[in-house]
Amino acid sequence: ASFSSIDAGKYEEVKIAAYDDISAAFDYYMHHINNGRPFVIAGFSQGADMCISLLKEYPKSLNKMIACYIYGRSVTEEETKKYPQIVPATGESDTGVVICFNSEAVDVSDTFTVPAGAKSICINPLNWKTDETMADKSLNNGACFLDYEGKITSEIPEFAGAYIDTSRGTLKLPDVNADDYETKLTFLKHGEYHLYEYQFFYRNLQENVKTRVHSYWE
Repeated sequence: ASFSSIDAGKYEEVKIAAYDDISAAFDYYMHHINNGRPFVIAGFSQGADMCISLLKEYPKSLNKMIACYIYGRSVTEEETKKYPQIVPATGESDTGVVICFNSEAVDVSDTFTVPAGAKSICINPLNWKTDETMADKSLNNGACFLDYEGKITSEIPEFAGAYIDTSRGTLKLPDVNADDYETKLTFLKHGEYHLYEYQFFYRNLQENVKTRVHSYWE
């Protein structure tokens, strides 16, 4: 919550300090704990930013990476060209890839994570397509809402459908009432579902990790 009350310069200082810790932990893990095993990385918001920074810093350590799940942080085509180890997912079971999406209301065209005029890579976590094909809410295995300890407080099967706005590279949710998901964070706009990226698609993402792990071993 303190993020909304600090200026951009201070945030960059905080982000650098946070990444130093994450980088050191990943380096230690790879050299002392991993023992050549495959692994999955996942992060939300600033954590997603940390994940992308890891992919950029440690390209030689990624040959056993099954997948990297990025929620609440855009990944641009420019980044994928500059860093070829950042490979966008194109389906449900490909491995060594980045799974990225940013959710918003249908009428939104400018957000904190994907500003107006920008474009991110995106995959639909309901049908695992990268085009504008609509995924009906019947494909949503369950939205799970969590408390700050990570415990599920409520679960809603068939919560919402989604389709990709291919001009912005964002995930549109026509079944969600934006008024029900307002936030006190001043940097988020009405209809920007940044805080709910993981929760809206919880069960689908949970199942997809299993799918990609199975695909890796196959």
